[in-house]
Amino acid sequence: SSEVGPENPLAVELYQPSPLSVTSRVFRTARVPIPGIGTAAAYAAGDAFGTRLSFDVPLSGTIGTVVFLDYDDEGIAKDLVLFSREFTATADNSAFAVSDADLSNCLGSIPIDVFADFGNNQVGVATPALAYLLTEGRIWAQLVTRGADNIAAGSIPEVYLLVV
Repeated sequence: SSEVGPENPLAVELYQPSPLSVTSRVFRTARVPIPGIGTAAAYAAGDAFGTRLSFDVPLSGTIGTVVFLDYDDEGIAKDLVLFSREFTATADNSAFAVSDADLSNCLGSIPIDVFADFGNNQVGVATPALAYLLTEGRIWAQLVTRGADNIAAGSIPEVYLLVV
């Protein structure tokens, strides 16, 4: 460093910055086949899409990405409704309804409405940045369809989360 003066009107302090590192943990859940889907059943917008499912996750984190693997190539928007505790699921293909008691444990709802079509199938991706804090390492969930799904046998979709 040097002082400001006639010989050095713009003093600059020279320093060696400490090495900067950014670390993050990324946790990927297992792919979960959507349980309870009635194949060849006609769903309506707002229906429960399958039954309750769960993800083993760290006790705290931020859901950075939700990936919906659509093997039936429908590309119909879904909401993934998340809970911090086990809840009473709505029956598959019935109008999705949550009790007030269960709603008090709702972590949020993630819309999955952006799909990439790959000809025979599609992948839906959501990037919610939804933070959570749990007492147990499990998130409970149920999907709600926003359209008229009709899933063929052998084409049950799967879903997984990336947590940071």
